[in-house]
Amino acid sequence: MAEISLPVTISNPDYPEADGSEFGAYVAMPESATGPGIVLLHEIFGVTRWIKDTVDLFAAQGYCVAAPEMFWRLERNFEADFAVPAQRQKGFEYRGLIDHDKAVADIAATIAYLKSLPECNGKIGVTGFCTGGTLTYLSATRLEINAAVVYYGTQIQEFLDERQNIHCPTIVHAGTSDEHVSLEILEGIKMALSSNSNITVHEYDAGHAFAHTERVDHYFGGAAATAHARTFELFGSLK
Repeated sequence: MAEISLPVTISNPDYPEADGSEFGAYVAMPESATGPGIVLLHEIFGVTRWIKDTVDLFAAQGYCVAAPEMFWRLERNFEADFAVPAQRQKGFEYRGLIDHDKAVADIAATIAYLKSLPECNGKIGVTGFCTGGTLTYLSATRLEINAAVVYYGTQIQEFLDERQNIHCPTIVHAGTSDEHVSLEILEGIKMALSSNSNITVHEYDAGHAFAHTERVDHYFGGAAATAHARTFELFGSLK
């Protein structure tokens, strides 16, 4: 289990806001002396218990992991219950309101934080789910990172013109029955991304949120296990 697991505050002085330029993150360290840094980006529900559990899961694999609060400019400490329609709807609203440029800057600040830790070996991977998957893709296109893993990103199709900027090994995990990304859109994404040899798309006979263990109506254990194995194989190359 991770040695420490706690909320921290990360500063992003390049984008000061009326309520400050600092935002929260949930961080967990590996038991090993050092390991790569992993930025883990949440879904539309915020830094939930499941996200924290997933951070701990990655830390237990030997990584220094931080899950930053990506909706902090819209609402600090936002956390929604996917089973409550009003809260779920607010998450969808925030997905539409997020400033992607500033979000990527927050990810860059999180990377800088991880690199400052003595436990981090200086290598950085980024991963994320749903909206976090889209932000992972943008991190690969706009930041200097060592690896990226996208879990069912919902808006990648809006940023396909940036695909040639990806120079690190990148995996995209996608469900073929994702209700938020139609099969037609997925085929378009695959065709576009195939022009960049750094990107590998893995398809699963599953729907959206197939890795989310708490969503019993979406979770698909076989797909999740295979996807995680591929993720850890890629991130393992950073050790």
